[in-house]
Amino acid sequence: MRDLTEKQKQLIKKWVNHGRYKAEWETSYNYKINDIDDLTDEQWDILVEIHDTEILYQNVNNFIQDLNEI
Repeated sequence: MRDLTEKQKQLIKKWVNHGRYKAEWETSYNYKINDIDDLTDEQWDILVEIHDTEILYQNVNNFIQDLNEI
């Protein structure tokens, strides 16, 4: 289990799932989130504001990768 709050997990799931079902041609921005580098600055700031930890970057990246394996 990742050391993320439930709110952080819900937001990440929403962002990952939103991009998963959006066709690339539907938008000028590719919403596919494969790892943490695909998050926008605004998304990252929201996660930090909710609960910042020393290993937040690593935990978020691992959680995103776990979601994409499903």
